[in-house]
Amino acid sequence: MFFNLFGGGKDQYIEEYASRMAEAAVNDELDADRLESFIAYAKEKDLGNKQLARAQALACDKAFEKLYHDGYMNDDEYGMFSDLLKLCYMMKEEAKYKYTTIAKRCNALYKIQEEGLMPTVNREYANVKYREGEELHFTAAGRLMKPKKPVTGPVLISRGHPFKVGQWENKEDKSLFEEGDKGAFWLTSERIGFRSRKERMETELSDVDRVETGQGPLCVYEKGKDSPWCVAIDDYEMAGALLSNLLNR
Repeated sequence: MFFNLFGGGKDQYIEEYASRMAEAAVNDELDADRLESFIAYAKEKDLGNKQLARAQALACDKAFEKLYHDGYMNDDEYGMFSDLLKLCYMMKEEAKYKYTTIAKRCNALYKIQEEGLMPTVNREYANVKYREGEELHFTAAGRLMKPKKPVTGPVLISRGHPFKVGQWENKEDKSLFEEGDKGAFWLTSERIGFRSRKERMETELSDVDRVETGQGPLCVYEKGKDSPWCVAIDDYEMAGALLSNLLNR
């Protein structure tokens, strides 16, 4: 699904190793005996280090496809996937880091939407003058986007209209927007904003009427204003989940 780390040789055995390992992971049956059986199978089929690395990456792909659902992983699923990663001793650390990062993100989305638990980010990561008790929940590189004409995003986030992870699709349409400055998008417990060298946008969450997305950027509509300010970021799903939580408390 994610990576094709290595190629070549003994594909049938690599596939079988991966299937066995993934099945044990999703059934929560990874123990010392299973690990020994994987080692024995690799020796029997004479799988080299690169082939084992490929098989273990494929096992992660297979397990992820079964454990990931509706946009996220619950705590048990995340735990099983983490246990699998610990046993992938031949995978490069870079590959492990990528799998770990996406699994953590999926689990964070679960905690936000199903448990109402908001992540906190080190406040030094965003250039914001914080108020007492204000927490930073999200920050990301972004680009200010200026609508060329009135735009209505197909995905609405507002009070009484929550955002649901895994049930939307972002259909970016760059023709609707003009690119502006690059900068940083941020979301705190009280405000939403964007800052670049030349531009600064900031809105109190209490003044947010709605946020629309689905055609590319997040478009923030303030109460009493017809035109939004918009910013393009990489992870609309995480931002949407956080905003939905904050606006619907």
